[in-house]
Parts: sequence; structure tokens; C-alpha cells
Amino acid sequence: MKKQISMIMAICLLFSLAACGVDGGTNSNTEPSATQSQAETPSSEPAEDPGVSADDPAEGSDPAAEPTEEAAKTLVVYFSATGNTKTVAEEITRLTGADLYEIVPAVPYTDEDLNYNNNECCANQEMNDASARPAIGSEAIDVSSYDTVFIGYPIWWGTMPRIINTFLDTYDLSGKTVLPFCTSGSSGITQSVTDIRAAEPDADVRDGLRASGANDSSIESWIADNGISE
Repeated sequence: MKKQISMIMAICLLFSLAACGVDGGTNSNTEPSATQSQAETPSSEPAEDPGVSADDPAEGSDPAAEPTEEAAKTLVVYFSATGNTKTVAEEITRLTGADLYEIVPAVPYTDEDLNYNNNECCANQEMNDASARPAIGSEAIDVSSYDTVFIGYPIWWGTMPRIINTFLDTYDLSGKTVLPFCTSGSSGITQSVTDIRAAEPDADVRDGLRASGANDSSIESWIADNGISE
């Protein structure tokens, strides 16, 4: 009887030891190793590529995107007594994308002032006096930022109206490209260009254009010939 009891106890002890061995193996497999845990945890600092400097431009960057000098600016200045020169000035502005500035007399001209058949009319008196400088009523403009200046006017007595002289005396166009244009039924622009060159000796005053109106086909070709584009 004692021998049977001893055998039963021995068998129970063997089963207990076997169970402990299984549990111990299971626990060791479910816990990740230190090496495995470190590999799956993201690093707090990005890996550094020794071949790329933080100061170098990003790969694929476009050099054209770098800041460049400001594009040249163009201004169209005009005086128009009857509206014809105005239409040409607006056409030049459309073709070049220029800014537009109208020279407005402080005292507007009336129809009688422009009656050239009357020797006493205002226009005739001004043109007979080389020192006449009619006042400009337009708000002052800063021309310093412009590289190219178109100047338009009608032809009076073979040259530009005296109010253009007022503008040239008021504003310094030194170093700028100046392109005169005029409207006239028959008189040419040559004398007025000579007068502008005398008034602005340090400007690059180009040969001018006499236009019959805004639809004159020579306007666009004259602009292109002078290297002006929008």
C-alpha cells in the first residue's frame, strides 16, 4: 500500500515539474528582447546624411526662382488738346503695359484759345514766346523709378506745345530712354525731337514717331524697333 502511494506521489511530482517547464518557456518567448525593442522604436533624431549639408539648396530647386532685378518700368506721358494724342498714348500703353500720365493744364484751353487763325489766341501767344511755361495742373509724379518715358503731344507751330517744356523743366529724365511721339496732320516731329534733346541732354532721346491716330500701323513697329516690350 505504501509503495502504491509513493508511486502516485512520484507521478504527480513529474506532472508538476513538466507544467512549470511549459509556463517558463512561454513567458520567455512573449517578452521582446532588448535588441528587438530598440530596433522598432523610432529614433528621436533623424538620421543625418553626411553627403548633404543643411546649407545646400534643396535638390531640384529652380535657380530661376531666385530673386532677380526688378523689371524695367515704362511711363507714357502725354498732353492732348483735342483728344487725338490721348488715343495714341492709350494705344502705346496697351501695347507696352506702361503707366499712363496725362499733362493737364492748370488753366484748361478753350476752343478760342486754340483758334490758330486768331493771332491773339492763347496758343499763338505761347508759341511766339520761347520762355512761356504754362502751369501743369496734374498731380506731381515720381519719375525716378522709370527707365523708359514716352512723351506725346500735338504739333503746334512746328514743334511741341510749351507745356511740354514745363514738364521737361520740372522732371529730370537723365539716364532714361525718351521716345517722343506726336499727332499732326502734316507737320513732322523732327524739330520737337531736337528741342527735347536740348532740354534733356543727359537722356537717350530716340527718333520720334508722328502718328495719324491710334489705328496707325506704324505705332507697334516703332515700339518694337526701339526694343520696348510688355
